[in-house]
Amino acid sequence: MEKYFGVISFALIILVIGFFGMDVSLIINPEVSMFRLLMITGITLSLIFAGFSEKGYWKRVSLGLSILVGLFYFIGIEVMRNLFQGNGF
Repeated sequence: MEKYFGVISFALIILVIGFFGMDVSLIINPEVSMFRLLMITGITLSLIFAGFSEKGYWKRVSLGLSILVGLFYFIGIEVMRNLFQGNGF
């Protein structure tokens, strides 16, 4: 089962990226708490699956992509949300 964790992690992070792209492109504002919950859960699960997968190509790709998306989300969205809290962001 461990050999599939890398592929599962990669698929999960692709779904998180797709969900983020879909929510950003919508004209109607999504429910902020649900958006944050799904993004943080998806990134966390992807990192867990990537960490427990066997060494190899899929582990490197999924771990690198998970870290990249996680950093972008937490710096770009969460930190900026705290900075612009009063503007309804």
